[in-house]
Amino acid sequence: MARPLIIIGTGGNALDILDIVDAANAERPTWEVVGFLDDSRPKGSAFEGFEILGGVRDAGQHAGRLFVNAIGSDKSYRKRPEIVAQTQLPADQFATPIHPLAAVSRRAKVGPGTCVNAGVVLAGGVTVGAHVWLGSGCVIGHDTTVEDFSLIAPRALLSGFVRVGTTAYVGGGVCVRQRVTIGERALVGLGGVVIADVAAGTTVVGNPARVLVRVPRARTGDTPLPRAGLSARPGYPPSGVT
Repeated sequence: MARPLIIIGTGGNALDILDIVDAANAERPTWEVVGFLDDSRPKGSAFEGFEILGGVRDAGQHAGRLFVNAIGSDKSYRKRPEIVAQTQLPADQFATPIHPLAAVSRRAKVGPGTCVNAGVVLAGGVTVGAHVWLGSGCVIGHDTTVEDFSLIAPRALLSGFVRVGTTAYVGGGVCVRQRVTIGERALVGLGGVVIADVAAGTTVVGNPARVLVRVPRARTGDTPLPRAGLSARPGYPPSGVT
């Protein structure tokens, strides 16, 4: 029996979720899309033929239905925990859509609210947290951990024993060396090659990846934020960027 599903957000990721739904339903009845929640669209309007049921905070009005968050990009990924919190829903009310063309090891673990797109490979020993986005064709090597709310863009490659912290963003086509840690809320830019740890809140780009932006220093008396394990090349960060 198909399970009723409400999608949060109407951006490009929402289209990917609709594709997952279509592919899953082509094999057997799995999901019934009821509509969308989106703060930027009028209630009662339509998106892709489905009704806008209200805003994110209206989620609690739809008892008995499952939800999935489609909001997240390199610009908004750090807001993902806040978006989910606004729903005030328990963990068991979030769906975990997995495309039939994804290869998920039976020895991998995937948390609630996570989306696994077409062509994703999850090797044995992989742990993926809650509300993670795994873009099309990304490969997650054995014994790697991707923590809650993180976003792994299409064609990214995480080698074995990698750890991606909470609410991080790994861009399309990125390659991450084995046993590297990417800190929480960090961002690895498109096509980056990461060979050393990336500090929390840091943006790195390039091959090999180098620091583009660091989070501001903590205030006096605060615990200092960790520094990136990557040394910046001459000229980075650019003038005026810290």
